[in-house]
Amino acid sequence: MKEFEDLLQEGRLAEAEELLLTLDQADDIVLYSWGRLYSRKGEEAKAISYYAKALEINPNNEEARVRLEIAREIFSFRDPNLYNH
Repeated sequence: MKEFEDLLQEGRLAEAEELLLTLDQADDIVLYSWGRLYSRKGEEAKAISYYAKALEINPNNEEARVRLEIAREIFSFRDPNLYNH
């Protein structure tokens, strides 16, 4: 997952997504990575879904648990009336 981490850090999100598509979609680390990608894109609802899926597969994935809590907090504080269109 080093390559994914590098792409995410560099902001190369399309390439990171392409990489994830080539991996085992039933792996909790891959699902967790999808969550990170969507969170980075500002799509917290999708991120929450993927973190939860990762935890269903591996309830001991502490990184997914922490990110899920953070994403839920971010999502709960959003006010659509404050968005700039």
